[in-house]
Amino acid sequence: MTFSHRATGGVERSQLLGTWTAGMPLPEPKGTVISQCGWADRPTLIASGIDKLVNTGVPQFWLCGGGGELAPVIQRFALPDNAPCQLISRHGKSVGVRYADADAEYALLTGVLPADQTASPTKQTASVFEEIEAALNEVGMDFSNIARNWLYMDRILEWYDPFNRARDDFFRSRKVYDSMVPASTGIGSANLFGTAIAASTIAVKPKRPGSITVQAVDSPLQCTAQAYGSSFSRAVEIDAAGYRSLLISGTASIAPGGATVHIGDETKQLELTLDVVEAILRSRGMDWGEATRGVMYLKRPEFFKAWQQVREKRGIAEAPISTIVADICRDDLLVELELDAVMKKE
Repeated sequence: MTFSHRATGGVERSQLLGTWTAGMPLPEPKGTVISQCGWADRPTLIASGIDKLVNTGVPQFWLCGGGGELAPVIQRFALPDNAPCQLISRHGKSVGVRYADADAEYALLTGVLPADQTASPTKQTASVFEEIEAALNEVGMDFSNIARNWLYMDRILEWYDPFNRARDDFFRSRKVYDSMVPASTGIGSANLFGTAIAASTIAVKPKRPGSITVQAVDSPLQCTAQAYGSSFSRAVEIDAAGYRSLLISGTASIAPGGATVHIGDETKQLELTLDVVEAILRSRGMDWGEATRGVMYLKRPEFFKAWQQVREKRGIAEAPISTIVADICRDDLLVELELDAVMKKE
């Protein structure tokens, strides 16, 4: 297992990120768990007893993918046992936790589902955003407080364009384009609940003007995603007392104009993806040493060898980056990386 810690003002949020042995129980949690999720093929998830966890109070989210080629991955966030927090529920399911420090309130939503999983994928998309909004409303927040989204779509290549249109329609209806567009990952993965889409979100609400700032960060090596019709910011930075946190969106081998680069070559796509992420880090005075959590999505398991070789070559083999098999939003994109990084302020 890999552990890291992220200071959020007056609250230290601990993080577990790593793999567990297929068929074995999940590791015992430490502190008050506010989010638990993971990725594995469906038989492995069931064998690990996940089906017995999904109705507990802890927000749970389990993604199904691959054929068991890579080790199952677990991600868990926890607060100290004495940190006050408020559970957020929708339709009888725990979907998030609100917590706070001296400067801001936070809401971490995990595994938000559409209200009707029998609806069309586009209607499920609108519904999942409505469910996010309703969950945030329960704790005095709204869609404008969102810093980052994670969107997991089953059979993503069959309906990615309709998904984008549905997201655009919702964002226009909530005037998201008038302020900051959240960072995001949009990746192809089924989930244990069987919906076409499911989502997670981090939202931040300052307690007073200027106590904390949340701003979009551009990619020095790419155009904005909105330039080619995808509604997310390349990264978002949360600047609070004592730390700066950088949330880098799902990033792939895309040229400045928006076209896919190095088609058919997973090694070159990996290299460019890392170049782009590294440039974003350095634009904010950070480097790989500040990374606290990352996920590398590989379109096919056979790309794992190339990924390991590239990591070794670039000296980031020890960076806290998990690897899973998942579909990418374009046929010709083979890999995608998301990354979080934190730097303490002097």
